[in-house]
Amino acid sequence: MTICDIYDALRSKRPYKPSFEHLKTVDMIMSGDGHTRPEHFDPDILAAFKQNHQSFRDIFEAYTA
Repeated sequence: MTICDIYDALRSKRPYKPSFEHLKTVDMIMSGDGHTRPEHFDPDILAAFKQNHQSFRDIFEAYTA
């Protein structure tokens, strides 16, 4: 669930930050950005995210205005 929560948080606009595009979000999760690092995730979960990140985009975009 953590990777889903982080993906959603990065894609969503917050009072303290802009929203990020899908590919920027994927890069931040896969490569790290100073706050989020790949080692925060189980390696199998990270591999599954890498293979299925387009589904994350599709679901996010289907349920946001």
